[in-house]
Amino acid sequence: MKTTTTIVNNEQGSVLVMAIMVLALLTIVAFTATRTSNIEVQISGNELLHQKYFFTAEAGIARAIKQLEQPFVIANAPLVRTGSQATWNFAFLGTDQLLGTADDVVDDNGDGLGSYAEGTVWIDDQVLDGIHYTVTLWNNDDSALGGSFNIDRDALIWLRADSSGPKGGGSSIQILLQGDTTGESVTGYTAQAGAGAGKNYNANDLHEITDFSRQL
Repeated sequence: MKTTTTIVNNEQGSVLVMAIMVLALLTIVAFTATRTSNIEVQISGNELLHQKYFFTAEAGIARAIKQLEQPFVIANAPLVRTGSQATWNFAFLGTDQLLGTADDVVDDNGDGLGSYAEGTVWIDDQVLDGIHYTVTLWNNDDSALGGSFNIDRDALIWLRADSSGPKGGGSSIQILLQGDTTGESVTGYTAQAGAGAGKNYNANDLHEITDFSRQL
């Protein structure tokens, strides 16, 4: 019986298979890299959005403090002149400073003293770079000093800014704000030039001082 052995040296088929395998591998690598890049872009976008939430809430706090400055000085000018402690009572009436309106502080004693979370809305639903924010204030628990939800005794109030925006995200910042003023007795006041001897701030002054508000 005669046996014939044939050796095939044609490797063209194996080259094609290897090329297909390399192409498939490169396709998988490219797909993975593209998917990873897309995920990283989404993560960066979400991080940027959350930073915008935080900074918007922070800006809301800064704006509220700025808006409170002048009303605080005006409301407490009489107390400064008498040497009494300043209060935030005016702020509990809301931005319109009118008693009995919708933005007044609401008493919420559902879970004990010090729970005034509803408060008064000082800045209502403003928009900054596409992000909404609201700032609420309320009295801290100073009931031991005779205070209540709308009577301040220690010149301390809570301020909270809540921001919200796309994708249902948001941020909140809450601070305890202290307001204080100082007054001084008028000393070292000499006679006015040309007014004669013996002229002082409370006796026979040429132009006596009757309004002390300018020192504020």
